Formats: sequence, C-alpha cells, structure tokens
Amino acid sequence: MKNGLLSKRIPTIVGVVILVIGLITGVFLVGQQQLLGTKAGPTAVPKNVKIVNRSSNSITVTWISDVPVTGFVTYSDNPAKLSLPAGDVRDQVAGNTTQYTTHYVEVTGLTPDKTYYFEIGSGSVMYNDGGKPYQVRTPPTAGLPTEDVMSGKILNANNNVGVGGALVYVEMTGAETLGAITKNDGTFRIALSNARDKTGKFLTYDKAKENITVFVQAGTAGTATALTNTATDNPVPDIALGKTHNFAGGDFIPEIISSISSGNNSASTSGFSNITESSSPPETSYSVKLTYPLSSDEKIATSSPLFLGIGPIGTLLNIAVDKAGVNLFSGIATVSAAGKWQFLSSKVLSLGKHNIALSWKEGTTNYSFKRSFEVVTNIGGLPSFSATVSAQPAPTAAATSSGRTTMPATVSGIPEPGMLTPTLGLLIVGVGLFISGIYWRKKLLLTT
Repeated sequence: MKNGLLSKRIPTIVGVVILVIGLITGVFLVGQQQLLGTKAGPTAVPKNVKIVNRSSNSITVTWISDVPVTGFVTYSDNPAKLSLPAGDVRDQVAGNTTQYTTHYVEVTGLTPDKTYYFEIGSGSVMYNDGGKPYQVRTPPTAGLPTEDVMSGKILNANNNVGVGGALVYVEMTGAETLGAITKNDGTFRIALSNARDKTGKFLTYDKAKENITVFVQAGTAGTATALTNTATDNPVPDIALGKTHNFAGGDFIPEIISSISSGNNSASTSGFSNITESSSPPETSYSVKLTYPLSSDEKIATSSPLFLGIGPIGTLLNIAVDKAGVNLFSGIATVSAAGKWQFLSSKVLSLGKHNIALSWKEGTTNYSFKRSFEVVTNIGGLPSFSATVSAQPAPTAAATSSGRTTMPATVSGIPEPGMLTPTLGLLIVGVGLFISGIYWRKKLLLTT
C-alpha cells in the first residue's frame, strides 16, 4: 500500500519540481530582459539622419544604423497621412530588399516649392523627429547651371579594395550638403553644379579653386575625411577609410597627433592666455604659418576642419581652439619632413566664430599667435536630425498609386530577449502534473 501511495504521489512531486523550475526560469528570463534592456548595445535606430541633394523635384534622405536592417521612407505633403513609399536606391535597382548599415533613399517626383513630411522605417520600426514627422521644402524651379561633376573612389583602410555602399558627403562654403553612395567598386559621382544655398538658389562658386570638404560614412567599416578643391575633384585622389586626407599637402593619419584634450569651460588654455591675433596672412615675421584658414574671419564650410600650415622641420606646435574665450580642445602637432603640419579638429564645431591659437619655441625664443575663423555651416547644411520611435506602425508591402511598393517590415535578426514561452510551457506542465497527483492521491485514499 505504501508503495502504491508513493507511486501516486510521484506526479505531484514532479509537478511541484517543475513548477519551481518554471518560476525560477521565469524570474531569470525576465531579469535578463530587464538587464539587456538597460544596456546600450547595437540597435536599428537611425543615426546621423541627413537630407542631401535638395532640388525642386527630389530630396535624398541618408542615415546609418548599428546593425544591418531594411531602410525606407514613407512621405507625403500631408503630415497626417504619410502614405507614399520610397526605398533604398540599391533595393530599387536590385528589385528586392536587403539589409544595410548605411541607408540612401531618393524621394523623387516631388512638386517644386512645396513642404513634404516623412518618417523613416528602420527594420520593423518607424522613426520620426521627436514625435513629429521630419519635414523639408523643395525650392522653386530654376534653370540648370552648366554641369560640373566631382568623382572619386573610396578604399578600405588598406588602400587596396573599393568600398561599396559608403555614404559620401560634400560641402562647399555657403552650400547645402551634396551626397552620393558608392557603387560596388567604391566609385562615386556628385554633380557640384547642383549645389544650392539655403534659399534654394543654385550656388555660385569658383570652379578652379573652391575648397571642398569630403566626409565619408561607411557604417561599421569606418569613416574618412578629405580636403580638396575644384581643381582636383574629377577625379579626387583615392580616399581611404580611417584617414584624413589633404590632397594639397599629403595624407594626415590621426594617430600621429598626441595629447589631444577637450576643453573644460576654462577661460583659456595654459600657455595661450597672452596670444594676440595676427591679421597678416600668412605671418610674415614668423617661420610657422597657418595656411588654412589663411586669413582672419575666413569662412570654412565644415564643422570638423583640418587646420594646415608650414614651418621648420621638427617644430613642435601647441594648438588650441576656442569659441568666445572658452577652450574647446587642444593638442600637439609636429612639422613633418616636408615642412608641413596638419591638425584635425577633435570636436564638431558649432556655427559661428572661433579662434585657433598656436605657440612654439625656436631655440630659446617663444612664439605665438591666433587667428579667427567662422564656421558657416555644420555637416548637412540642413540640420542633422535625431530619430525617435514613431507611433505609426511599419507598413507592409502594398501597391501604391505611384506603382511602387512599400518596403516590408523586417526584423533586424536580433531575437527579443527574455522570451517567456519556455516559462509558460514549464508552468503548464507543472500545474498539470500537480493536479494529476492530487487527483490520483485522493482516488487512492477513497479506494482504501
């Protein structure tokens, strides 16, 4: 009898054990979900959202994501009904959707001089600008200027393979940003003649010596910066990821700069407090000269400038950049064997006037001077937008009046942490065995 009673109790005991295991598993998985939710890891959230190539009938929207996802845009001239789709240009060419970390969406067929609204689809989630759609206005129709093309090639960090799918941004003084995406072999073409100012008018620029800043964003593959001009832009010498190029004075590799430090809102950096501004471009009485910016109050079209100069070989330069007397960053540069020095901004500069201060020593004599310059546009010309989750769900593929289809909502490939399915399964089995054990125990007692 005891053996029979024990055998009937086994389901109850097993049920209790499984219940305990289920509860422990549930607590663990929920804890994992909360833990993973608090960690800052790679996400599909759009970053560095930019509008480039604004014209009277089209715009291009670009962004990057930490993980490969499908990217698309839904837009309309009605902010309450973003029903028109536009997909990545690579998807439109291929005829199917692919996941990328760099995203380049051309929105065409727009009406001149009209405001449009859009949201970004990144993976299975829609994003907008802080709870409202992004917006941009197309400029009025204007006669096209004479074509002027810039071309080049983006290489990997080893300078031997072209990088496809890299976003290339081009800036000139007074112009909104132009952009392109590289082909599979790393090549790109940008029509500089399409550059417009903030009023929407085509930009007038010097086609022989206008300074051009190129910024390359290749997602997880890296970034690059190049300084060139309209005399050497078709083609631009090859641009390698991980480097900053000055095609007027050789390549600059960021690693050779040491002692870069950020400002701490102090009034001045030690050793720079008595530096006076020089208005003679370049400084005729000094052996060290600043060639970019070349003159006081020069306007530069990048928020991450590469400062250039010349001087005696091996001279060690202390350099600091400030705005309104507040130090932003400082560092050291050494004049190269070619008699040239370069210093890359370690911070993104805001619009407006700044100062760069230099000091160095020759023998027992100390020298110093500073020069003002003005950042006239930050990267993008139009502002760079942030991205927040939209209340609008990601659309599914559906035909539209334009004949195009929306990009399907796809998962990013990362599983949802803390899935409770195993927990629920264990709880159900445990409860079933527990009830079964009680039932058979009572039946056994009744028969005895």
